[in-house]
Amino acid sequence: MLRRALAGIGMAAAIALAGPAAARAAGYFSAPFSETTHTPTFGQAPVFVPHTTPQLVAFGKDFKTGEKNQVYIERFDGQGPVTCLTCTGPGSETDNVNGVPAVSQDGNWIIFHSWRGHYLTIGSPGYGGMGSTLWAMHIDGSDQTQLTDVQPPTAGPFNGEGIDDYHAYWSPDGTHIEYAHLNWNFVTGGGNGNWDVRVAEFHVAADGTPYLSNTHVVRPDNGHWYETQWWNPNPKRPGFLYTETFPKPSGSGAAETPQLFYCKLINHYSECKNGGTRLTDSPSWDEQAIFTPDAKDVIFMSSRDHPGFFNTWASTAETLGVPNDYDYLLILPLFEAGFLQPVGQESTDLYELPLLEPTRVRRLTTDGDEGWITPEFAWDPTNSFLMWTENRFPEGYRYPLPISLTEYVQQFEALLSNPPGPGIVDIGQNGVGVAPLPLEQRTRIGVFRK
Repeated sequence: MLRRALAGIGMAAAIALAGPAAARAAGYFSAPFSETTHTPTFGQAPVFVPHTTPQLVAFGKDFKTGEKNQVYIERFDGQGPVTCLTCTGPGSETDNVNGVPAVSQDGNWIIFHSWRGHYLTIGSPGYGGMGSTLWAMHIDGSDQTQLTDVQPPTAGPFNGEGIDDYHAYWSPDGTHIEYAHLNWNFVTGGGNGNWDVRVAEFHVAADGTPYLSNTHVVRPDNGHWYETQWWNPNPKRPGFLYTETFPKPSGSGAAETPQLFYCKLINHYSECKNGGTRLTDSPSWDEQAIFTPDAKDVIFMSSRDHPGFFNTWASTAETLGVPNDYDYLLILPLFEAGFLQPVGQESTDLYELPLLEPTRVRRLTTDGDEGWITPEFAWDPTNSFLMWTENRFPEGYRYPLPISLTEYVQQFEALLSNPPGPGIVDIGQNGVGVAPLPLEQRTRIGVFRK
């Protein structure tokens, strides 16, 4: 609740101590923000690869191609080939699905999450399924190494527990990663889904093999859904942003939309101080957050000015009294159906809030007014601008309000069965769908005029 954030002003003051860019005279919150469209258009979740000349960008799936999700690399200026890093290597002969690359600050390693082998996966239009593990590789795709283990489903995909590790982010000094962990809990919990957030040390053995150690659950399972985001850029103030679904302030116990939190790590990276600090309190979808380089402000994605399918879904769940331990069902259908795409007229924009005054929120972009939705975003290596790739369905593929869930499911099923682009739905032995969607994409550059 917001009261928790306000009550934690002392902590917020501590965590907001400036990072390396603190000497800059003007603050980000008061600086005008502008954006332009960049060429080429990168795929999902683009991130820069530091210390590369020419500058390289790593990214995930291009939704228009109809291929399974993979990790790609390309020059920022587009003057060169697009290279697939995960199309070869261990498991490449199977229906593997890879995505959401995270690049270490020294530019040597990329961590990504991957579904490989016989696990149930959905390769397109989004990431989903069971059996996701974290992998590491060099920026040329070599030495692909599995970092985390999963408990494979037994006697069929829905008869085992089903474990996922995904959405890893590096600490600024490259010594740790944080990631979300999900136990689908089909056997012992009836499929409620138990989520937690973990922090682990990253090491490279003498023979060059990467591995994780000293893994701590810093946000334990509490019946809520989690997603991890960027670290505080100041390595002397270890901590990271994350999203968590949270009960309404009224204490009704009903499921709610995702809200933004900050975890200040204490006790040798083993827990979040005070269980985390809540930063947003909005009846909307707040997610995908990153610090400004001075660590004073947080930039995040929100649907708050665009009530649509997601907000309608959340309101329905609250009206029906869906309990908190089922609120992951509120999230997953949207991700499974469109993976951060503007279904049901859903769209988002970028917003900014000061860590010391989280109730002060300003809107940075207006792309959502035209139906665009903004997923993950990243700073360039010099902290001069933000980069993201946004997506939207063409007008004819947006579902009008009020939402008819039956009609929505039928329309989406028809879309997957007969996509308007090349390729077909291919549900193979591993359940990997490879249907393209009629998505428009563009890569945007955002600059603070300080």
